[in-house]
Order: sequence, then C-alpha cells, then structure tokens
Amino acid sequence: MREVPIPSNVLPFLQEYCRCLNRSRLFCTAGKDIMTKSSYVKLWAGIRQKMESPDLTAHIFRHNYCTNLCYQIPTVSIKKIAELLGDNEKMVIEVYNHIILDKEDAQKAVELALNA
Repeated sequence: MREVPIPSNVLPFLQEYCRCLNRSRLFCTAGKDIMTKSSYVKLWAGIRQKMESPDLTAHIFRHNYCTNLCYQIPTVSIKKIAELLGDNEKMVIEVYNHIILDKEDAQKAVELALNA
C-alpha cells in the first residue's frame, strides 16, 4: 500500500466517481475489500477489448509512468520515483538511467556550483 499523488485535473473526476462507489477503495470486487487476481485479469481483458489493444498491459502503463517521472528529475528525486512505484532506487537507475543521463548537464552543474 502506498499513497500516489493525483494530478489536479484528474482529482475532481475521481472524487465524483468515488462518491458513486459507496466504498473506501477504488479497485475492489463485489463483496471483497481488495481486488482479486482473477478480477484484475478480467478488468484488463475488458480494457484491452474496449481499446482494441490486445497487447496492452498494466506494466506498459507502469513503464510509461516511470519514464515520464524520470523526465521530471530534479523536480522529483530518484528516491521518490522508486517510492511511487513501490520499488527501489537501484531498479529506477538500472532501467531508466539512459533518461537520467540524457538530462544531465555536467558543464552547467559545475558552472553553477562554482559561480554561486
């Protein structure tokens, strides 16, 4: 279990949706507090069918989420990205290091550090 920030433009929609659910969790099955694995599989099958995307997985969304977060460094730290994913910093660095390196500007960092 972890808390994940919700973008301000999405929050009103989710708040209204949650009011209609009459329960405390967003993802669960009838009569259960937490969604079961079989319900999760059925949920994704329905999403894939509606989107006509047979290869779509939650992992693809996770990868996209992490990639976009890495582009926000240094506004968000690698530690916070790992926390939001429920993973560790080592995984973020190993898998997404190419994004982090693309954003790196050592020359500018040195100049800012020495001219401050």
